[in-house]
Amino acid sequence: MKNLRKVLALVLVVASLMGMAVMTNAAFTDADKISQANGEAVEILAALKIIDGYTDGSYQPTKTVTRAEMAKMIATIMNSGKDINNLYKASCTFADAKDHWAAGYIGYCASMGIINGKSETTFAPNAEVTGVEAAKMLLCALGYSAETEGLTGAAWA
Repeated sequence: MKNLRKVLALVLVVASLMGMAVMTNAAFTDADKISQANGEAVEILAALKIIDGYTDGSYQPTKTVTRAEMAKMIATIMNSGKDINNLYKASCTFADAKDHWAAGYIGYCASMGIINGKSETTFAPNAEVTGVEAAKMLLCALGYSAETEGLTGAAWA
C-alpha cells in the first residue's frame, strides 16, 4: 500500500508538472499564447505559488523548464507552498549557483538528496532539465534513495 501511494503521488506530481506547459485564465501577460488543455492545472499551481511565471509577468509556455526552476518547484511542493529560498541560500555549495535567484531552492534540494550537480562545484542552473533528470528528482523527492535505486555515478541516467 505504501508503494502504491508513492506511485500515485509521483503520477500526480508528473501530471501537474506536465500541465505547466499550458494554461487558460491565469493572469500571465502572454495568456493568449497558451493552450487550454491543462489550464486548470496551471492555475492551481500558480495559486499554490509552485509556479510564478517570469519577472515580466509572462508564462512562456513554449520554454523548457530549467534545472533551477525544477528545484524551485520541488522545494516549494516539499515545503507545502512556503517560500524557503532565503532560508537555504547559504546551503548552496555550487559555485555557479550561489548568486542565482534559485540558490536557496537548489541548496534545499541538494541538502535533502533530491538533486546533484553536474560536478561537485557545478549545478548548471540555467540548463534545461532533461526528462531523466526530472524523473530522478521526483523519485528522490518521494523518498526513493538515489543510491539504492542506482541513480548515482557517471552512468546513472
